Amino acid sequence: MTKNNLIKNIVLILLYAIFTLIIILHHEIWEDEAQAWLVVRDLNLSGIFFHVRTEGHPLLWYILLTPFAKLHLPVLSMQIINWFFITLGAGLFLFKAPFNTLCKISVLSSSAFLYWYSAFARSYCLIPLLIFAIAIFYKKQKEHPYIYVILLTLLAHTHVVMLGFCAALTLIFMIKVLKDKKRKEYIIPIVVAILGLLACAGYVYGSQNENLIVKQNMPVFSWHKVIDVYENTVFNVYGYANKFFISVFSIFLLFTACVLFFKSKKLLFIFLTNTIFIFSIFIFVWNSLPQRAYLILIIPVFCLWIVYNEIKSQKLKIVLNILMSITFLISLPNALDMIKQDYKYPFSDGKNAAEFIKKNIPPDAFIVSNYPITTTPISAYLPKEKWKFFYTGYNDFYTYTIWTKNILPQNTPVPLIDLLLKHKEVYVLMSYENFYTDIEPIYSSNPNSMVFTERYKIYKFPVVIYK
Repeated sequence: MTKNNLIKNIVLILLYAIFTLIIILHHEIWEDEAQAWLVVRDLNLSGIFFHVRTEGHPLLWYILLTPFAKLHLPVLSMQIINWFFITLGAGLFLFKAPFNTLCKISVLSSSAFLYWYSAFARSYCLIPLLIFAIAIFYKKQKEHPYIYVILLTLLAHTHVVMLGFCAALTLIFMIKVLKDKKRKEYIIPIVVAILGLLACAGYVYGSQNENLIVKQNMPVFSWHKVIDVYENTVFNVYGYANKFFISVFSIFLLFTACVLFFKSKKLLFIFLTNTIFIFSIFIFVWNSLPQRAYLILIIPVFCLWIVYNEIKSQKLKIVLNILMSITFLISLPNALDMIKQDYKYPFSDGKNAAEFIKKNIPPDAFIVSNYPITTTPISAYLPKEKWKFFYTGYNDFYTYTIWTKNILPQNTPVPLIDLLLKHKEVYVLMSYENFYTDIEPIYSSNPNSMVFTERYKIYKFPVVIYK
């Protein structure tokens, strides 16, 4: 790398780091982010291990958060950790990817890197970093087998959607090294890779029946749903799913498949395995959130990275860079719109509601909520062991969502009369639903909060009439 390119990349990554840091400092976490923080903050190590099984996620993100949560640091520390890893991944892409500078800037200017992976503190921040690291070591896997399989194992334990990709890479690695005369040297790395995949799959899938919400909402397959899932994936990437965006998305996938067909059948197998696996997850298990949807595009970037220097035609390289740039850059308007909204309004009103509770409600007050899933952001901004909420579905106090216990429909009324017989004063925390139209709440969320299910109302009973 020339000195000018080095300086240019340093400037670009600093701009990226500063811009995304400003975004996260103005982003209020919502339920999915809060849940992980509360689990590691409020449970001991064995409790974390047994609870996370029911989350449907591997443990890696929770392990990374645990030391910071146990030190009683504020939840902002989780957001900073997220920002650190996504910035590291962006830097790796800028400094190591073979694409031209415009293409790299376009990828990092997508809604994935500018917003969804940077602003939202979840395990997805680890995925680009590990994928790009694997791309660097892909052609050196025989020279550095332990580093390679450790990266594969870590990636598998970021999120269940990466299991297909990691399984395909592991299979290709096994085939490649078993043909080597020194194959005995690779036995331990192969065993590590296989055990890592099996441990992740067993941990996540072995407990799926314990999650009552998952059992209640198991999707039913239909070909019509396949089309809906594809359109929804495009929508989650771009914020739109009209013919133009569907066409660009589809053309990029088809272009990648064609290039890999002629340049590397192994990478074509990896690309197809990942694509089919992730779409299967969207169809049969989870909906396509933006962070998951973008993984359909990031794996083609990985594959094209590997074969890029083997492409002799400069025209084809130009087409590749232009198409990749367009595919990612057209999501920028959606990213800027989301960033503007997030900067202007609360993403979730959990932080504001928590501040009100700390100033106006005693720590030992009896607070009952109507739905535990959407109140976790409030608990994440409250100190540990104070202001726990009571939920009648659990018949217990809680901070994080307990998936193995009964969660009633969100429109289920709070049994207020029964509670008032036991407690002289009851605070009712409502998320989204509103059963008390004739009573003024003591707190009401900003109506512009972006997550409408996390707009709260707090009522105090017996009702106090203010002059």
